[in-house]
Amino acid sequence: MGDKGFPALRLTLCFLFFIVTLHLVHGDLSYSFPEEMKTQSVIGNIAKDLGLDLRTLSARKARADSEGTRKRYCDINLSTGDLITSERIDRESLCGKKPSCVLKVDLVLENPLELHRVSLHIQDVNDNSPKFKKDLIEMEISESADKGNRFSLEQARDADIGQNAVQRYNLEKNEYFILAADNKAELVLENTLDREKQKELNLLLTALDGGSPQRSGTVVIHVTVLDANDNAPVFSQAVYKASLPENSAPDTIVINVNATDADEGVNGDVTYDFGHVSDDYINVYSIDPKAGQIRTTGVIDFEEMNSFEIIVEAKDGLGLTSYAKVMIDITDVNDNAPVIYLKSLTNPIPENVSPGTEVGIINVQDRDSEITDRSAALFSKMFLLNWFPLLKTIILW
Repeated sequence: MGDKGFPALRLTLCFLFFIVTLHLVHGDLSYSFPEEMKTQSVIGNIAKDLGLDLRTLSARKARADSEGTRKRYCDINLSTGDLITSERIDRESLCGKKPSCVLKVDLVLENPLELHRVSLHIQDVNDNSPKFKKDLIEMEISESADKGNRFSLEQARDADIGQNAVQRYNLEKNEYFILAADNKAELVLENTLDREKQKELNLLLTALDGGSPQRSGTVVIHVTVLDANDNAPVFSQAVYKASLPENSAPDTIVINVNATDADEGVNGDVTYDFGHVSDDYINVYSIDPKAGQIRTTGVIDFEEMNSFEIIVEAKDGLGLTSYAKVMIDITDVNDNAPVIYLKSLTNPIPENVSPGTEVGIINVQDRDSEITDRSAALFSKMFLLNWFPLLKTIILW
């Protein structure tokens, strides 16, 4: 065969690999286990669940590959058939606040070549405590404030989800304030303040989660009693919503928030800031303290995070504060090419190998959204159908 025959041979082998994939990718396995298990902890028994004895598992060189990540989170103990953890698995670093956290692993067997997709459902454990943005909250409240007036506080943040996240608040018993509700960080003035009697007071606020064992975080509220400042800033909306395409250039305007204060002078001078947000948010967005304009400052990647929820605070000159929520939905753009993963035999292929011998599996993945992924899959099927008559001729030859 001359040099001109080699490209045709390579093309034929590629399509043969693709056809083999249709027959050798088997059903999924699924396991559920808690995060933060010790290394070498057993997730499940691969041999039992696939109906293989241990000698077969070892002879077929079973291995576990984690696609799309540099870390190897699990491995197979060929002596027992157990799928075991190979390093610490932290749900929060993998999935953040997503309600479902699934890690995909490929189980590969050789002789003949098989591929099983394994879904690892990582359950949340209560390994994070509620935290406030600061250790001290400074407030200034007029002695003319009426009984029943409410004062919003910044809520605590907990990296855990569901029942393990913040469930309620507790305010240390005092003469002047109570909580509006045990699940809301909002003070209610129960008794009138008297600056001449007490011009300063400290309140201890505790945030508690619902985990077992229960975790908590505290903040001290320092209240300075003033002679006047009767109104807190009021946002034009309780919730602001915006949509932003991924890969937006830095300094792109996302949305404007606006709060007004009925007081005059320094009492009505409103400034804006973010509430308690993670460092990832701070590196992506900024807010103009005077204008309330939110802009992008970093790279926005739909595949990393497809939505943001930011608490914005408006504070007047003497410290009365109100809060609003900004919800930003990130729209996907087709910025990822499909990636082809090839699973092949570890031993060289002899030149006299019989036709029909399994030599490899092609696994195609695309990190973009489902619509783009389906389009790529449809194109692959159409491309295969267009070439199938030629392949059939080559295979028969």
